[in-house]
Parts: sequence; structure tokens; C-alpha cells
Amino acid sequence: MNGGKRVWIGLLLSAIFVALFFVTVDFRRLLDALMGANYVYVIPGIGLYIIGVWFRTLRWRRLLHHIRPIPTTRLFPVVVVGYMANNLLPLRLGELVRSYYVGDREQVSKAAALVTIFIERLLDALMLLLFILVIAIFVPLIGLAEGFEERFSLPWPLLAGAISIPFIGAFGLLVVVAYTPAKVRALISLVLRLMPTAIESRLMHIVDMFLEGLESLKSPLTILAVFILSAPVWLFEAGLFLFVGYSFGFHEIYDNLPELIVVMILVTAIANIGASIPAGPGGIGLFEIIARETLVLLPLATMDRAVAGAYVAVVHACLLIPMIVLGQFFLWTQHVSLRSLTRLGQDKDREPDE
Repeated sequence: MNGGKRVWIGLLLSAIFVALFFVTVDFRRLLDALMGANYVYVIPGIGLYIIGVWFRTLRWRRLLHHIRPIPTTRLFPVVVVGYMANNLLPLRLGELVRSYYVGDREQVSKAAALVTIFIERLLDALMLLLFILVIAIFVPLIGLAEGFEERFSLPWPLLAGAISIPFIGAFGLLVVVAYTPAKVRALISLVLRLMPTAIESRLMHIVDMFLEGLESLKSPLTILAVFILSAPVWLFEAGLFLFVGYSFGFHEIYDNLPELIVVMILVTAIANIGASIPAGPGGIGLFEIIARETLVLLPLATMDRAVAGAYVAVVHACLLIPMIVLGQFFLWTQHVSLRSLTRLGQDKDREPDE
């Protein structure tokens, strides 16, 4: 599938989810909630989110270290530009942009860098699943699960398995491959021998770059370090959810601050896992629906759907807009355009790395 078709499919999916979001909420009450919010709390919330992005950079630096040690200050703009691209382009094309940008800027294998980004995504999902598991020990989530079962017409155990098993299985498989690269390479080489020599050589080069990207997973200490670094990434983002919650008076809806914090972490986890499905730019539409329904279905408080919808719309804007503005600033200072990175990144998606 070429890049143009992927873009249109992503935009169509996003349009469908946005339409679904608006037709399932009282639009006038949503506007009233937006008008009545106290946006002073948004500023520190965005500050916490940017700190979380800095921790993302520290984590990625650790995953890239075996390829090339890169200072965090040089990686941070690359991470921001990648998130900016994800916020503007559908189907998570920003991952390709980030891998191309760091490869061009730091002279590292773009394919190997893309593998480390994929590892990042799996670590994010595993950490968010851990958050949900820990919270489920203290908060009854059966009502939430049954609510999603009703809305998505899937038994909630099947829905939970469909969300968690692929991430756990994929990460486990990558660790196995990282520990047995020679065997994996030999097996793939055996299969590729059936192809013409030129194609075999081309594909084996890609395989070698893929295996290079997995080198960090051979170290249990590195796995532990990057997993631990994933915790502040999401706790700081949950801080943004919390501060925007204060903007909408959530501290008056929930009985106490610890309860509100638990809810914000839970909404952060469920919304981001759900929106990790490659769809529209920045997960627009899908993120709003999942986060809104999580707030409405949670048993800890009675949440008006229109207020919840207004809240998640502001949260998502706070996640998207700062990265777009900051990413564009970094591109201007480097005299680079997002269009050129996107085009070259998509070309690299079809070609082997250097």
C-alpha cells in the first residue's frame, strides 16, 4: 500500500471516530463545559507532560546506546519532531519520520532506530497494562469492563485479552530473537535462498539492521532500566490529566485526592492503549471516545458524558498542540521541513537502510 492510500485511510478512520464522538454527546452541554472550565491549571499540566517527554528521551537514549551513544540534548528535539509528525500524520507515520531524522542527524542505522522505537511502544503498553493491573487490585473495574463489552459488542475477557496478549507476546518474542540472533538469521537466510540473489541480499541487509536494533534487549539490566524509565513517562502524562481535571472541577466530583489520582492514571492508561491502534493523526477521535467512556463508566463517581467529552478534548489538545509547536520550532532551527522528512521517511519504508 503506497503512502497516499495510507494517509487517506488514516484520515477516514479519524473522521469516523470524530463523528461518532460528537453524535454520542450533547454538543450544547459540551460547549458549556468548555466555556466554564478554569484553564489556569492547563499550564502546569503541559509542563509535566514535557518533563515526561524528556524521560522518553532518556529511555530512547538507553535503547540506542549500543548503536551509538547520543547526548540527551541532541535526542530530545528528534523525539519532539517525531511526536509532532505523529500528531499531524495518520497511521503513526511519525515513527518513520523519527527513525529517518535520527539516522540522518546522528548517522545511525535508520532501520535499527525504527526497531528501538517499536520496542518503546511495547514498553509503553506493558507499563500501562501494569498500571491497570495494580489499580484493579484496589478499585472494582468489572463495571467498566462490562460497559466496554456492551459498547463494543465483545465479551470483556476477550476484549482484555485482545488488548494485552499481543503486546506481551510481541515483547517476549523480541527478547527471544535478541538472545538468538544467529539462529534467527540462519533460519531466515534459509528461507530467502529461494529468492533471486539480489533480492536475498537486499532482504538480509534489512534483517541484519533489525537484529542490530534488538541488541539492547540482550541485557536484563537494560530491559529493567528502560522499563523503570517508562513509569515516569506515564506518571507525568497522568499529571497533565490530573491538572486538566482540576480545570473541570473533578476535585469536587471525587471524594478525595488519592481517588482522583487513581482515576486519572487509569484514564491515561486505558485511553493511550486504545489509541495506540494506528489510525488518524494523533489518535484523534479514538482517544476521545475511549477516554470519555472510561470516565463515564468508572464506578467511583457519576460523570456527565458532556463534561467528560469536553475534558478529554482539552486533554488531547494539550497533548497534541505543544508537541506540534515545539517540534516546528526545532525544525525551523535545523532548517528542515516536515514534508521532506515525511517523504524521505516513507521512501525508507520501501528501501533498505544504508
